[in-house]
Amino acid sequence: MDLREYVDVLRRRWRFVVVCVLLGLVAAAAVTALMPRTYTAKAQLFIATNDNDSANAYAGGLFTQQRVKSYTQIANSPAVLGGVIGKLDLNTTPAQLAKKISAQAPLDTTLVDIKVQDRSATRAQAIADETAAQFTRYIGSIEKTSADEPALVKASVVGNPDAPTAPASPRPALNAAIGLLGGIVVGVTGAVLRNSLDTTVRSAGDVRRRLDVATLGALPRPARRRGDTGHRNSGVRRDEALSQLRTRLRVPRDGMPSSLLISSAVHGEGRTDTAIDLAANVARTGRRVVLVEGDLRRPRLAATLGLREGPGLTDVVTGGAELSHALQPWEAGQLRVLPSGTPLPDPAALLSSRYLRQLLRALEAEADLVVLDSPPVLPFADAAILAGETESALVVVRIGRTKYDQVHRALENLASAGARTLGAVVTAAPPDRRTGPHPRQAPQQHRAPEPEDRAAPAADGVRAPAGRSR
Repeated sequence: MDLREYVDVLRRRWRFVVVCVLLGLVAAAAVTALMPRTYTAKAQLFIATNDNDSANAYAGGLFTQQRVKSYTQIANSPAVLGGVIGKLDLNTTPAQLAKKISAQAPLDTTLVDIKVQDRSATRAQAIADETAAQFTRYIGSIEKTSADEPALVKASVVGNPDAPTAPASPRPALNAAIGLLGGIVVGVTGAVLRNSLDTTVRSAGDVRRRLDVATLGALPRPARRRGDTGHRNSGVRRDEALSQLRTRLRVPRDGMPSSLLISSAVHGEGRTDTAIDLAANVARTGRRVVLVEGDLRRPRLAATLGLREGPGLTDVVTGGAELSHALQPWEAGQLRVLPSGTPLPDPAALLSSRYLRQLLRALEAEADLVVLDSPPVLPFADAAILAGETESALVVVRIGRTKYDQVHRALENLASAGARTLGAVVTAAPPDRRTGPHPRQAPQQHRAPEPEDRAAPAADGVRAPAGRSR
């Protein structure tokens, strides 16, 4: 993945990242609230030699610096802490008290810093002061060479710090920063990981990158249907997207295909809506367009458009009706529709017949564009059969629903049937944040030529039953 893909993933999954960040901050707040308040008190000792000869001052300083390194190791020894416990009457043991006390010597100094941590600021300071006092006496006792001579080293308590006023832990700002950073890391990592493991199509760019398929259009959801009125308002954004799709269908050197199959991998991807709106969009430019219901198993075209009951594709192919009687005008006569017709027990056999092929050729000769709404590719063989008889095919992919492996298998099935798949059309596409929303205005209606009432003579003679002549 390059930087642009990472940005695209974060833009799509920003809610997940925000939730992780909020959870990190909540966890930091909970830790801060639950952690006990601990105060750190300090005491400082100055270590010096008892030699008053200035000539030996330098050597004495080096000697003392070497000594303080050992003193830090015995500041919390039982010999020192026993006296602290007895003096302050603490209800603890030297081993337990030693866990609260630490000593260190700053570099190149003869100082010993004693720090005590306790939940009470007053008790912490009292322990620090008494530890310093007991430590000075202990150093004096162990540094004496004899009872009559003074100790080689003496320790003095310097400074008189007050009890701490603010707790040393917890530290809300630090905990919040850790929670924020942890939430960001978990959110970004989780978003990228979820995207790599996600098998659902999430954007048009994913189709191009993962499937290496040209994306000819990204269609938003259609507006509410009004098929019973004979008009369908797709919405301004969808009309603009359909116009772009119509422009991209013009194959170099060949122009727009004469017949176009609209299919999908599985049900529920917006295949029928795409076929209807694309056919209507092309028809508004003045072209002669015929929309054919190729889904003979679950036909929806007539119900969606509010067409009258009558003969359709199956009736024309089997010789039960003439093509001119089966075609129905729609969208104020700009578009002609061929519904499915009488249901058959074996649609695949009808679609495989040579009579259907002759019907499609007749429709291509009469119209500028024939759009076929086919069944999905994976459940049935119907789409592959129709794809082999049409000039081009489009695969509809719904964002947030279709799986990559489903699209891949659908493309393989179409390729094996000899179909020329132009690319994919993604549906339910979200608004483009870079261009902003389109103004809410009625889509412009182009004046279309008067519909032709007669059908091509070659189409009227299509027959299918065995033994019947054409």
